[in-house]
Amino acid sequence: MTSLPCASVVEAGGIQEAQDVLADDPAIGEGLTCRWPSEVEPRGLVVFCHGLGSSGRGYRDLSRHWARCGYLVLQPTFSDAIGRVAAKEPELGLDPQADLSGWLQMPAARARMFEILHAPEHWLERVATVGRVMDRLDAVLQATCGRPDRPLPSAIAGHSFGAYTAQLLAGAEIDLPDGQPHRFRDDRFGAAMLLSAQGRDQQGLRDGSWDAMDGPVLTVTGTLDRGAKGGDWHWKSEPFDLAPPGGKYLAVLQDGDHHLGGFGDSGAYPQVATQQEAVRLLTTAFLDAHVTGVPAALGWLGAVEANVAGCPLLFRRK
Repeated sequence: MTSLPCASVVEAGGIQEAQDVLADDPAIGEGLTCRWPSEVEPRGLVVFCHGLGSSGRGYRDLSRHWARCGYLVLQPTFSDAIGRVAAKEPELGLDPQADLSGWLQMPAARARMFEILHAPEHWLERVATVGRVMDRLDAVLQATCGRPDRPLPSAIAGHSFGAYTAQLLAGAEIDLPDGQPHRFRDDRFGAAMLLSAQGRDQQGLRDGSWDAMDGPVLTVTGTLDRGAKGGDWHWKSEPFDLAPPGGKYLAVLQDGDHHLGGFGDSGAYPQVATQQEAVRLLTTAFLDAHVTGVPAALGWLGAVEANVAGCPLLFRRK
């Protein structure tokens, strides 16, 4: 499958971008990037959460694609962005103004970042930041595309650590160090997209974590994808496998690694054009089907079998 009729609505149009929106809000800070279609009113909203060490300025190719297809895309920057960590922790010896995209190859930085990944205060900070962005949505709209005639249906999405954040906001339950289960579901989001998410026995996730994640969810991973503790694509698929049925989809890209073909930003990771296009098509179809209610998109998802845009994949739905 290569065509996606529902994505052609504004795909030929341009987009607009704004950086550091609402930077004067201490709960948001610098780094909220917004993208939206320039020729039509947005028909939906996506809040996208970056992975560990990245920032709201990343994932440009995918974000711009969604904007061209009619979505206002909001990308906050969290405290685990490598530039923020470098500035806050000078003992790491990192220049906050330098290109730090290769921090995984820096032993001290890698060790510190993985401590952050497993620190509950950072899980909670991410959830709080997204909540604040949604609380200030009117101000965001005024600063970007203008207030639409009707409320924008919304989705939460993320990659890697961002997929963890998206899971929590979609209703996944976790155990915190206080020994009690906690949920952070935000009903302002009607759907979720998890790109390289997490399974059980990490960051408070365990059996039963997904019982209440009952809304539409797209989970995307790859056969070469690995978690922070070595879990393979089967582990990455658990948010699909263990969630209740109803609008759930799983796409496992053949030979896709943690970056799912590369997100086209720094070029630091292998770029696989067919995998990138598959991610664009799958995510846009999901948004159109389950956020803005385009029947053709729902039909397209129902027809996916073992190949999208020349990318072999395992595709399941329930």
